[in-house]
Amino acid sequence: MLMSIIRKEILSNLLSYKFSIITILSTILILVSIFVMYRDYCLAREYYEILQLPYAIPLTSEGKSEDTPVVIPPTPLGIFAKGLDDNLCRSYEREFGGGVSVSRNRQSVNNLFKLFTTPDLLYVIKVILSLCAMLFAFDIICGEKEAGTLRQSLSNDLKRPILIIAKWIGGFTSFILPFFIAVLLGTIFVTLSPMLDMNAQDWAKLGLFLLSSVIYLAVFFSLGLLISCLTHRPSTSLVFSLFVWAILVFLIPNLGNILARQLVRIPTVQQLELKREQIQIRRGLKVNRPQTTVHERMAAHERFNSEREMLGEDYRNRFNRLATISENITRISPAAAFTFLATGIMGTGMLEERKLKRAVLEYMDFAGNWDDRKGDRPAFRYQRSSFREALGPGGLGNCLILILFNVLFFTGAYVAFLRYDAR
Repeated sequence: MLMSIIRKEILSNLLSYKFSIITILSTILILVSIFVMYRDYCLAREYYEILQLPYAIPLTSEGKSEDTPVVIPPTPLGIFAKGLDDNLCRSYEREFGGGVSVSRNRQSVNNLFKLFTTPDLLYVIKVILSLCAMLFAFDIICGEKEAGTLRQSLSNDLKRPILIIAKWIGGFTSFILPFFIAVLLGTIFVTLSPMLDMNAQDWAKLGLFLLSSVIYLAVFFSLGLLISCLTHRPSTSLVFSLFVWAILVFLIPNLGNILARQLVRIPTVQQLELKREQIQIRRGLKVNRPQTTVHERMAAHERFNSEREMLGEDYRNRFNRLATISENITRISPAAAFTFLATGIMGTGMLEERKLKRAVLEYMDFAGNWDDRKGDRPAFRYQRSSFREALGPGGLGNCLILILFNVLFFTGAYVAFLRYDAR
């Protein structure tokens, strides 16, 4: 009984206009997204290779080349979820106070993404396909009631629990099929390129990313089904679906970031630079006094260096606390939880940036103590987070949040349908 209803539901969806429109829309968007991000990856790769050339490294006054820039290559997974990969792949230098900052003379290679949202697959799934999932499910129940077919189905021996489960399975299978076909075509396109070199670890991460995408899209499909079970007209269901989608995808993440900034006061970059300049000026006035002794100058250097380090450490602690609080607040939105999960899996998220900065600091400390008599200084090497690290506590927590949303919305739809008036 269940399988026959599922097959009937899938066949009905495949012949509907919604399926045709969503198939065409998702295929075009996904293929265009992968192609655009592939071209961006090629530019970033060329940018990285140029930085490694000897003539690209500035010369000192003695005619010797400066240190090789501390920079890592872009990940091919950034084609699908770019995240913070632009920041990760810039060259780094030690900043005021002992921290790490992006080198000012090497900026992003694609200025177009400063004006517009990065059109990666993550954005297409998070915003556009989540809306398509709700539009695919908003009239599953109330639409059949308005057409009169729901009452006919329930007038037979068909049980309501079987019907709602079959409609969810058949509807979501019909919706997710074009997504997999489009992603498969786009992946085949980029893997045929000689510029792309993906290892087994990358393929595992890509598979996990697609699995998390399916879970995320199922959240909005279940939500659309829930709204359909709570309303009696498709027009009402459509309005509520759009309203709830806008709140979950846009409003909550933005309000969460604003609320986090109210809870954690952090100085702006301009304020931090001004404080740095003030410390530098005070040190210069103290050290350059004619009556200042050598001992007093050394003590002044130590005192002001300590003050600089405390300023930088305080800023980093505040920034990390702000990022943690913002993440915890915005995770009540499935869109934010999916963003953190996807970028963490692909190695382009905030945890990857923190890990990289720690590695850069360790390397700079090592390079600063390197004895030139031992030979050339080893180049900076960095390994992005492994598949197991991507599934750490943070990743599992975000995944569990998405699963919890699925269970909550489907359970609500199930209970609402058991009490639904089909007349």
